[in-house]
Amino acid sequence: MRIFKTIDESLPFFKALASDVRIQILNVIAKEPGMNLNELASRIGITSGALTTHIRILEEVGIIEVKTIAANRHGVQKICTVITEKYLTQIGFDDPEQNFYNVELCPGHYVDYHVMPTCGLATAKQIVGVYDDPAYFADTERFNAQVLWFAKGFVEYDIPNFLPDGSVCKSLMIQAELGSETVAYNNDYTSDIYFSVNEIPIGIWQSPGDFGGVKGLNNPEWWPPRMNQFGTLLELRIDNRGTFAEGKQISDITLEKLGIIPKTQVRLRLDVPEDTPTSRGLTIYGRGFGNYDSGIMASFNYE
Repeated sequence: MRIFKTIDESLPFFKALASDVRIQILNVIAKEPGMNLNELASRIGITSGALTTHIRILEEVGIIEVKTIAANRHGVQKICTVITEKYLTQIGFDDPEQNFYNVELCPGHYVDYHVMPTCGLATAKQIVGVYDDPAYFADTERFNAQVLWFAKGFVEYDIPNFLPDGSVCKSLMIQAELGSETVAYNNDYTSDIYFSVNEIPIGIWQSPGDFGGVKGLNNPEWWPPRMNQFGTLLELRIDNRGTFAEGKQISDITLEKLGIIPKTQVRLRLDVPEDTPTSRGLTIYGRGFGNYDSGIMASFNYE
């Protein structure tokens, strides 16, 4: 997640989007990745020179990435891809005494777990062990896992606490690409995911499905098409008003109740309870999988 601390800092980003042509460019690139610049100019209906100007503006603010690749009989080609990310502008938080730091965890960086089949985990190169054997969640290769899934159980993560001595945490935001879990995939398969921090329940979020049928934007070539492909990007925010999921309050648990201060533990648990029929599995996507190419992100705002 990219955070703009002030409106002024976000101004170039919003200026880059203030163009119908550039919005059209982004829509085409997102739907048809791998298109070269000549093909893109033809699709948009503008000259290559005009396209180059628009591409430069989008690239400068980090919305797209341009790569030069070798083409068999055509020398080299320039290919554009959208950098899939969430953007947040903090309005009214331009106090210089306020600060942020971000940490990212791989799905395999859990410190405790208990899972039941269907289950499994994979690195960018291969499945760890075999499908549906919880024993492989203890394999040391799991530290490299960028996707994991299970039908029932939980995983817990220790989020590094780098709050400086004497600081006060104002908000904690957690972002992750999550989905439900069933055999193969099911696009209409809701699952209630339970969240807790430091053993205190902070709320429940419902995953809409275990999505498949269309290849995830970042999935490796070897990832089986019969498997689930991507999830939903969830953002949890905990502050002194309560806990929110995608802007909607899901509990009255505040930072004060969680006791998040310098040098304290911050342990996040994602749980699919065994005795809850509405909790139907969990998939966690990291880098190289899903649609967002990001691990579990935590952002601390403090002053």
